[in-house]
Amino acid sequence: MPLLLFVIFATVQAALLFLGNQAASAAAREAARVARTSQDIGAAEARGRAYAAQVGRGVIEDVSVQVSAVGADEVRAVVTGKGIQLVPGIPGLRIEQVVQGPVEEFRPDL
Repeated sequence: MPLLLFVIFATVQAALLFLGNQAASAAAREAARVARTSQDIGAAEARGRAYAAQVGRGVIEDVSVQVSAVGADEVRAVVTGKGIQLVPGIPGLRIEQVVQGPVEEFRPDL
């Protein structure tokens, strides 16, 4: 019986970690989208934090969003956080998702 309980808790813990990764990935995509279209790093980080708070409620904690320029024509968004710890004593529930993409620019028709 204790083994069955352990398997159940481990399965739920894995599901929570998966959901935390998905929330962090969505927040990183949103931050990168804002940075790519507006080239405003501050607005992109704020939007990434707000999006993580909205979609990651209950599955990711201590969220940090960092957006930076990579060269002259790309941006990178990194979202890190901590997954919910259901089973005490299991270390390493750190979540990190990185999204990188080209900066969008308007090019008129010729």
